[in-house]
Amino acid sequence: MRKIIYFVTASLDGFIARPNGAIDWLIQAEGTEDFGFSTFLESIDTVVQGRNTYEHVLTFGPYPYAEKRNFVFSRKLLQCQHAEVVRQPVSDFVRWIHSQPGKDVWLVGGGQLAASFLHVGAIDEIKVFIQPILLGEGLPLVAHIGRDTRLKVKHSHTFGQGLLQIDYDVLR
Repeated sequence: MRKIIYFVTASLDGFIARPNGAIDWLIQAEGTEDFGFSTFLESIDTVVQGRNTYEHVLTFGPYPYAEKRNFVFSRKLLQCQHAEVVRQPVSDFVRWIHSQPGKDVWLVGGGQLAASFLHVGAIDEIKVFIQPILLGEGLPLVAHIGRDTRLKVKHSHTFGQGLLQIDYDVLR
């Protein structure tokens, strides 16, 4: 069965963006280093994100995930140029996506959507890249799950520039 993976970058104090959504604090790859991102992209064929994350990604230039099947959870958007809009409950979507053939699914974010997926037990793995910075405030890695969620470290790796990758299995 395909896995749903929350692959995300966060500050050491657990924020994925500044309060205004800015990610100007992220370490940029040097040279040919991509922190394993291209390998991860090869392992997925589906991208899931919330409306705010989707709209923020659009500000980066050409849409970077056009070759993948894209879904955006939103109550406001009627349609998206690059994605199918999802209005159904997360649990219904997860049941449907697991019934579909394909590679793994990337839950891009944000923290509110990740919390909704965790709340219904729908995230299989969390791959977090911890940036060596304390932001003090911002948009949380996961917003208000409503219950404890146990994790098991699967893998960790330190990259140059102080970037730490930790991969977790979500225990059920």
